[in-house]
Amino acid sequence: MGSLRLPLRLYVAGVILLGAATGGLGTLLLRPSADRLAVAIVLVCLATAAQLRPVHLTQKTKVTVEDAATFAAALLLDPGLAILVAGGSTLLAGLRGRMSWYNRAFNISAVVIDTGAAATAFTLLAAGAAPSLATIPAIAVAALLKFAVNSTVVDIAVALQLRRKPLAKWWGRHRRDAAQLLSLYLIGAVGAAAASDSPLTLALFVTPSALVLLGLRNTARLQAKTKQAAHALARLIEQRDRYTYGHSERVADYAERLARAMRLDQVQIDLIREAAFLHDIGKITTPDAVLLKPAGLDACEREVMHEHAEQGFTLLEKLPEFWEGADFVRSHHERVDGTGYPRGLRGWELPIEVSIIAVADSYDAMTTDRVYRKALPWPVVRAELLRERGRQWHAPAVDAFLAMIEAERSAGGAQDAA
Repeated sequence: MGSLRLPLRLYVAGVILLGAATGGLGTLLLRPSADRLAVAIVLVCLATAAQLRPVHLTQKTKVTVEDAATFAAALLLDPGLAILVAGGSTLLAGLRGRMSWYNRAFNISAVVIDTGAAATAFTLLAAGAAPSLATIPAIAVAALLKFAVNSTVVDIAVALQLRRKPLAKWWGRHRRDAAQLLSLYLIGAVGAAAASDSPLTLALFVTPSALVLLGLRNTARLQAKTKQAAHALARLIEQRDRYTYGHSERVADYAERLARAMRLDQVQIDLIREAAFLHDIGKITTPDAVLLKPAGLDACEREVMHEHAEQGFTLLEKLPEFWEGADFVRSHHERVDGTGYPRGLRGWELPIEVSIIAVADSYDAMTTDRVYRKALPWPVVRAELLRERGRQWHAPAVDAFLAMIEAERSAGGAQDAA
């Protein structure tokens, strides 16, 4: 956990401690009957099996259908036993695959907290009654609470990891997956109501959950094709100008290598590469007369050219696959000193990821031939990077980039000499 940023490290530790306290309190209050214990074992098996078949919706988001089983546990069982079902199934599923101990502990704690909250809410509001038509209001509150707690716990971690404002645009991120999750809660509620009379009816989970999983997989395939189409569009845009063809791929490579050199998290590295590749996609709206002009742009033409950053953001934010990197695309011409565009961000209002993309973008622009000039030599490029260090880009990004390029040039020179 030492590799995490301090705020994220403290948050992860806090969630783990809260999860442990919740699980411990639930265990102390546990008074299961034999039939409830049998139901719990069945639900643990269902939830564990479901988690072994995840569907990846985005680079950081994967969905499984175990929410149906854990929500049923929250409605059927007392809070302590429901917590053990949720935490136990996540623990068992986590034994497969490679994951750091704190990631496992965080995942277990998150599901323990949200299931515990849902179970407690239902128990209090239903006054001990079993799930049925009469307890629909209590079921609805429990479902909304489970959804809100789980998504918020994870969102705060992601925000701290990516240096974003916690909970900013919360609904915008989750309105796309709310329908799937709430449908799983509905399956869990129906199964729980049926199982109140006969635990064998828990087998009803299998077919509807499989249908939801199939729908999620189809959604994931559609999103993958959308991503391929966006990448193809970015390449087509570059083909309009032979001088910039291959620019986005090179910028993505430079940005990814720089992010690795700066020891960023793999999630950030993937996001940086994606945004770097698509950073100029907004130029699809830029007229050829401006984009291909073989001379400097006048004030009006510069204003038209500047619109590509906002246009790229507008295009990408509507796509579930790219909303996370859309803001990086919009900000790749912002400057640390506040004189960039389109919003005039200043200082650490500008995420470090944007400086990584922007340094890579500028380096490639300076070191390749353009219609109005030849590629610049390394001493000139190095001097420009140093001159704008702390003004156009965050100083750590420039320092790491210079060190990376110098090391590569030295290694290349040594190989040539050999």
